[in-house]
Amino acid sequence: MSQQKEDFVTSVENAIRFFEGVPAAIVPDNLKSAVIKSSRFEPTINETLADLAEHYETTILPARAYRPRDKSLAEGAVKILYRRIYVHLKQKQFYSLEELNQQIWDLLDAHNHKKLTGRPYTRYELFIEDEKQKLRPLPQERFEIKYQSFATVMQNGHALLSQDKSYYSVPYQYVRKKVKLLYAKTTVEIFYKYNRIAIHPRNYKPYD
Repeated sequence: MSQQKEDFVTSVENAIRFFEGVPAAIVPDNLKSAVIKSSRFEPTINETLADLAEHYETTILPARAYRPRDKSLAEGAVKILYRRIYVHLKQKQFYSLEELNQQIWDLLDAHNHKKLTGRPYTRYELFIEDEKQKLRPLPQERFEIKYQSFATVMQNGHALLSQDKSYYSVPYQYVRKKVKLLYAKTTVEIFYKYNRIAIHPRNYKPYD
């Protein structure tokens, strides 16, 4: 939906789920949603993308800047899909995103089940026979994007998550200590000096 890191990371996860397995490495381009600082030897990966890689036990290996051969296969696939999918869509009118996506799914399915030029098999058959067995099994749970916030524990032993204006309890010995709140869609974890001291279901009701 956008170039923001949340949408980019979600799209990467959706791709992993589409292939029903985890590759040994993911090779993104050097876009800001993936790489904070590009480097020939040790690029700095966006923290959210790094968390995704840890969840799926894989590695992020960004394509090297100014090295077109690092991503030539992907660029070639994009050109093929442009001809197989986009050209069939550009003259049509759609009235919802769901309708457009369904048409894309149908065209993608036809593309994957079309015989390769001069070959007796399809892309899908090649994937099942040669590539899928190299993928590791998917974890049961999907990845949840986490955000962080900081707060000082109040006298009543609660820390405020300013995002929701909700309060979460911590052990009494951390009163007046500054803590980090790591929150996702369903949970809030509270850390003090890298040690997790509490975990709660996320409460969206303000001042509760």
